[in-house]
Amino acid sequence: MTPHRTEPSLNPRLADAFSAGHPQSQLRVQETGLLADSHRQPDFVVDTPGRVRCLIENKYDNAAGRAALEEQCESHVGACWSDGDPVDAIVGVLSPETLSVCSESELAALIGTGTFCYAAWLPRGLAGSRRFPSTGWLEGSIRDLAAFIDRIGSDALDLTEVGVTLRQALAAGAETVSSDPLAPAAFAEMLDQQPGEQTFRMAMAVMFNAVVFQAAVAQHHAHIPSPTRMLSTDSVSQIAVLDAWRDILDMNYWPIFGISSKLLGAINNEEAARRMLILLYRQAVNLGGMAGAQGLVGRLFGELIGDRKFLAAFYTEPASAALLAELAIGRLNVDWADLEQAGNAHVGDLACGTGALLTAAYRRVAEKHRLVGGDDRDLHRRMLEDSLVGCDILAAAVHLTAARLSGEQPAIDYTSTRTWVMPYGDATQPDGTTQVKLGSLDLLGENEQWALWGDGSIEVAAAGESHQAVAAVPDESLDVVIMNPPFSRNTGHEAERVGIPQPAFAGLRTAVATQEAMAPLLKKRMGALSHRPAYSGQAGLASAFIDLAHTKLRPGGVLALILPVSVITGRAWRAGRQLITENYEDILILTISASTDIAISTNRAFSADTAIAEAVLVATKRSADADPAATGLANSARFAMIDGRPQTTTEALELARVLSDHRSPDRCPTLRLGDERLGWTCEAQFGTEMFGHPTGVASREVARVASGLADGELALPRLPPVAVDTVPLSVLARRGAYHMDINGYTTTGAARGPLDTEELDDRTTYSQVGWPILWAHDHTQETSIRVLPDSRGVVRHGMESKARRVWDGWTTPTGTVICGASRLHMNRDFRLNSQALGACLTPTAVIGGRAWPSATPRRSLTDLPGLWEKALALWLNTTPGLIARWWVSTRQQQGRANLTVTTIGNVPVLDLRAVRGKAVSQLAEECDRLETLLLLPANEAYRDPHRERLDETVLCEVLGLPRSILEPLASVREAWCAEPSVHGGKSTRPGG
Repeated sequence: MTPHRTEPSLNPRLADAFSAGHPQSQLRVQETGLLADSHRQPDFVVDTPGRVRCLIENKYDNAAGRAALEEQCESHVGACWSDGDPVDAIVGVLSPETLSVCSESELAALIGTGTFCYAAWLPRGLAGSRRFPSTGWLEGSIRDLAAFIDRIGSDALDLTEVGVTLRQALAAGAETVSSDPLAPAAFAEMLDQQPGEQTFRMAMAVMFNAVVFQAAVAQHHAHIPSPTRMLSTDSVSQIAVLDAWRDILDMNYWPIFGISSKLLGAINNEEAARRMLILLYRQAVNLGGMAGAQGLVGRLFGELIGDRKFLAAFYTEPASAALLAELAIGRLNVDWADLEQAGNAHVGDLACGTGALLTAAYRRVAEKHRLVGGDDRDLHRRMLEDSLVGCDILAAAVHLTAARLSGEQPAIDYTSTRTWVMPYGDATQPDGTTQVKLGSLDLLGENEQWALWGDGSIEVAAAGESHQAVAAVPDESLDVVIMNPPFSRNTGHEAERVGIPQPAFAGLRTAVATQEAMAPLLKKRMGALSHRPAYSGQAGLASAFIDLAHTKLRPGGVLALILPVSVITGRAWRAGRQLITENYEDILILTISASTDIAISTNRAFSADTAIAEAVLVATKRSADADPAATGLANSARFAMIDGRPQTTTEALELARVLSDHRSPDRCPTLRLGDERLGWTCEAQFGTEMFGHPTGVASREVARVASGLADGELALPRLPPVAVDTVPLSVLARRGAYHMDINGYTTTGAARGPLDTEELDDRTTYSQVGWPILWAHDHTQETSIRVLPDSRGVVRHGMESKARRVWDGWTTPTGTVICGASRLHMNRDFRLNSQALGACLTPTAVIGGRAWPSATPRRSLTDLPGLWEKALALWLNTTPGLIARWWVSTRQQQGRANLTVTTIGNVPVLDLRAVRGKAVSQLAEECDRLETLLLLPANEAYRDPHRERLDETVLCEVLGLPRSILEPLASVREAWCAEPSVHGGKSTRPGG
């Protein structure tokens, strides 16, 4: 191919194509004098408000061009612009070589349809690497390239210094007013917090946010004084600022300035208020030229909420918000060039927090409209007034949500927003009476609910008129529901929740009597729904928000949620899974394996400040007459396991694009950015009963082996699958008692279980104990299959018959048979990186407790239950037994594989009914011989000779499998031990 059009002659045409999607950007093509080194001339430079300046170099896509472009972009690292600022963003572009030979009349069309390759170089680093992607090239259209350049310009902003300075200013501002005796209580009441340093800093953040927004409003409204003007005229005082903010309120902006005015007005020491305001105004002026300051306050706000753990309000990371928003908005069937269609995309977050998800959704809609030639400024008013719906129970959070959305186009006024503070707990109604309220959940089955105003009050007076806020969210009115709902639940009465009757409703200092009233109120609302509820008290409030989202989402709309990873397998989430599989299609479940960086290997969450693994769930709501069976997608989902959480918006959005491409079933299962592996995908079961799942699994080979074991085969690498008959444990054995039925108490303090437990000083004395129990974990005492009981039971007064029932077993009112004392006990909360055993045997029958619930073979299946107990114990400690048990676990925390007493029955085990000849007796004999072998923790199985011996004995010597399986089994054993959810980052991992 002989080139006719040189790269310099192509660059202006590329710049024109880019400009069509960026009306606010300034492009300079092949200008000299832009760099400090005047001899160097970039192909073009992109200047966009709120972004760093991007330097673009372009070559044709051939071997010589790739090598030259790599070298040229690297040479710009460390360069400076002519004004002395460093070059912080460099993008290299490889244009299709066909553009060099096409005619001039064909060029515009070919640019529009061509595939470009590109990468970025960022001298300050981005997502841990100076080059993005670290190797290889991204591919996309000219629109994809334009979006990439814009995102890189945003991500390259270095706000570290801003964050540090802002924190210092907020702390100093809080200190200036901390001496006011009335301010602490007033701030706490308005912000629904306990008085203290955190609350003071939150108040400062809210007021500072108003100051920053005042600066933006003043640029376009001459009668509003700017912070610079107020400082220069020495007019920064409590009265003057309140006057300025009231003038802004006359134009509306209530969600932003309402609560700020109330907080400022609550300070009684005028001199302290003046000193605080001067600090905040000076800081606002200092940040005036720094893009992104508005959003930064919202990001920092989440760290200031002292009550957030009780509310389980884990705020969404910006990159995670961008990822979820793109996955959701990208599914909408919208002509983004059409202003009406783009502006009418109704997006709701009914647990909006500080607005990360709504802001991310706004940006995705605006970008899509802009990239096809629209001006996203035309969308702003209609999106704020009508299209974006946000609800939360924290007035300060709603304030920041509205402020962040307003700050996207601060020059454009609006009359109202659809962001509401929802009453929660004991709430005073407009008529003066008090009612118990559930926050956003009051919208279940209701089109409207009265709401608090954006400043947290019932009503406000503006321009001499009274207004009552009404949250109007009609059923089936939203195109997208995007949420990271609270995870609070009423079970798990531990740590700070001890003595709290209804922990799910205990946030915001809710009175005990109110908590008691809220739970039945929620049940009543669930009972009135037209669909079978997803809500479960054991799953927590997040499951109730699934019902709320489903109710408000139109058919064809998109559900986009961040949920605890237990949604995939947890028994309490069965109804939620059923609602989704019956009513939604194209289900995507995204989880993190965190396999690439041990430093963050404990982080499998998309939210900030939580060690609990999370899942992104995105699905499209079916039309009412759709038949899921006809599509072949019933009880099926597309799972994506990524190696790490995206660290930047650019990385997140590129990942979303890759995931969208993988909606095609013929794509390779490996996810890549350039030459860099991101993770992998597969189709798998998703339904009410989950007997294994690939969630958070890094190795596709390990997942294949694990899923094969659940299906009755051993599918090792390089070998054809070998039949190994397996069944769920519940088929062969009955599970033991729930620990609360042994020694628990009810929420009122009454005895639920018949026994108190006392730890044995000497385990060898267990035979002298009347009620021996294996209760807790002690990994130093659990290194062989044979384990001694650790506790004694003491019968509580008047509960002798109930104690005998626990020992003998019983049948529940629903017909479930609970086994009593047993020799076989299952490891319920398996800490894989410190504990060795998936199951154990006690020398005699004992009660299985909290960590070690019992399991007893069903008498109807065998006359020799003692043999079956031994055979099962041996199997469950082989490598296949460990992997199968891990596969069906919830794996919410790295290094742990947890089950409940009810899901223990899901563990795939060797079907002892189907093994040949005397295999059961042989397994029992081998258990007697091997039960005292000292085993290493499960995550060290790859280097444990005794574990290898167990595998060889059970699989080859007893079951008769060929010894050719041992070498590939060793590779799987090591790969499983290398799984982050197995080793949890410990140095005992392979290669550690």
